[in-house]
Amino acid sequence: MISDACICVNESSSFSLTDFSDTAFKNGYRRIVVCDAEPKAVSCEVIRGVRITAKTAKELMTSARKAPKGALVIADVGDNSFNRTAITTKGIHLLAGLDALPKAGFEHITAKMAAQHNVGLVIELGKIIDPKTRRSALSHYADILKLQRKYRFPLVIASSAKSPSGLKNLYETVALCSLFGMERAEVYSALNALDGILYPKQTVEVVE
Repeated sequence: MISDACICVNESSSFSLTDFSDTAFKNGYRRIVVCDAEPKAVSCEVIRGVRITAKTAKELMTSARKAPKGALVIADVGDNSFNRTAITTKGIHLLAGLDALPKAGFEHITAKMAAQHNVGLVIELGKIIDPKTRRSALSHYADILKLQRKYRFPLVIASSAKSPSGLKNLYETVALCSLFGMERAEVYSALNALDGILYPKQTVEVVE
């Protein structure tokens, strides 16, 4: 299902979850992950998201344990050691904030771990649009894409929109992702990748 992996809805703002959902639906999305708001019945399927920004591994693990049951947990990246801890921490589904990834913060061994633990990395369209983060985001996303092609960890796409105007349609999404070398088929794979994270295939053990 085509999904926006993170929308930041501020319930105190003039925009409601319905505004976001209706815009996302018109833009071709059928599911949205919503942080900072309570899910409710709207035009898109809504999944509650929790985004964790932690300074230490201990803080990260504590926050992950406190996440509401059934929530999609997104952790902002840190250095390489921190990211490996995040990948192996139960309940963490996605790593975000890649535009601020430290040097050597995500390398071959970490990429292989992400694939083994089915932890996805988030391409945030808002970081490409913002002039302040565009250069860093494009550089880091290109590096992440190279690793993803080799190790096949999940890659998802999020608008990280704070207003409905931050939501892009599928054509615009493909165009933005092409700026760091992502092919159209890869974009659509990433737009649908949330299913494999939320509902991973179970290994079947054959007993003789």
